[in-house]
Amino acid sequence: MIIHTDLGGRPGLDCGGFCQFCFYKDVDFNKFQPFGCINCPPYRIGCKNCHGLINRVKNIFKFPPVVLFDLERKIRQIELLDQLNKDLKIVITGGADLFFYPYLHQLVSTIKLSDFYLHLGYTSGKAIKNGMAEKLITQGVDEVSFSVFSTEPEMRRKWMNDQTPEESIKGLKLFGENIELNASAVVIPGINDEEQIFKTCADLENWNVKSFTLRRFANFKYQGLIFNNNSVMEGINTQSYEEYQRLVRKVSNEFSFKVLSFPFYDHKKNFPFAISKRKNMKYLTELLPVKSEATILTSKLAAPFIEKIFNAIDELNLVNIISLNKEIADLITNEDLDAVDRTELKRKIIIPPGALVHNKQAEKTLCRDGVERKIIRGPKLLTHPYYEGIEFNEIELINYELKSFNELINIINLK
Repeated sequence: MIIHTDLGGRPGLDCGGFCQFCFYKDVDFNKFQPFGCINCPPYRIGCKNCHGLINRVKNIFKFPPVVLFDLERKIRQIELLDQLNKDLKIVITGGADLFFYPYLHQLVSTIKLSDFYLHLGYTSGKAIKNGMAEKLITQGVDEVSFSVFSTEPEMRRKWMNDQTPEESIKGLKLFGENIELNASAVVIPGINDEEQIFKTCADLENWNVKSFTLRRFANFKYQGLIFNNNSVMEGINTQSYEEYQRLVRKVSNEFSFKVLSFPFYDHKKNFPFAISKRKNMKYLTELLPVKSEATILTSKLAAPFIEKIFNAIDELNLVNIISLNKEIADLITNEDLDAVDRTELKRKIIIPPGALVHNKQAEKTLCRDGVERKIIRGPKLLTHPYYEGIEFNEIELINYELKSFNELINIINLK
């Protein structure tokens, strides 16, 4: 079992300075009002989750007693369920670089008194100096997630604003050689792609990295920059999803460590949407029949997969899929809904559960042409959850997707 606690921290401000490619760096959060979401009260836009999204950049680091109280509360809840054992993993996350947390060593020492597994969820390494990595290893930290970008010191100095890149890379190596290490890199075309990524991967393999996550650089609003009207970096044309997939395949085929990617892709497991693949189409017979009309609004990346599945099972063409101008479904806003051609909408509309839009706002926007329509949130996920610590094989993925699509079809069939 895994429990998480958040230290807070302000992106950039508590990270040793903004990286050049950070999408938070030019955002003025004072200008933003809550987008709205599934958790908002029926007649008010804005809730704890909405404000948390906007205020994340303002959240200073929490004091250790606050963090420890949160952990103790969650551990007591597990005890009440009689599920507490030594396999419990504690994952510490935050809005900034955990290694800049001023009470990090004190917090680690206190948590490790319990002898539970401890995973520090994010560092860029920029805070590492004066034997910091060695001390954390000695204190008993079991796992670290490390944003590396490149193992070339000057690349880190220039693009990550890393003032001591040699120390950062030394710490990265020590973590890999002594504890579980998950590395990641934002991939920017023409800067750290192809040759640079492969050199970084070769170093990581030599240092015994557990996993490596490739993150495609998002530079435009449709790629998910909901707080940015302008590009994060001028003159950078980001990779298409197909180009990015090719890079992920090359890295995955070349190296022995586990390769993850955002946007989601794992060619070895046919992830995401394994049931849309030709060899797995036989499993679609396990899906319920489609009996009612509906429109599914979804993201640019998910739409082709979902459309392929419904083309195979929806014999009467009762359902149409509309791709909105946002690549990630959870980052769809009311602006994206407003751009929809309403003549294509059926009387029942299914929107992603994570879309950043209030239910009443979505209804008002999608019925603006005077046609009364029913707006419903779809299942939480249509493909498997995809996190560092979650392992699944293709059969588990297929079963998860079949269950999720049957849930979606049930929603479609509701009168």
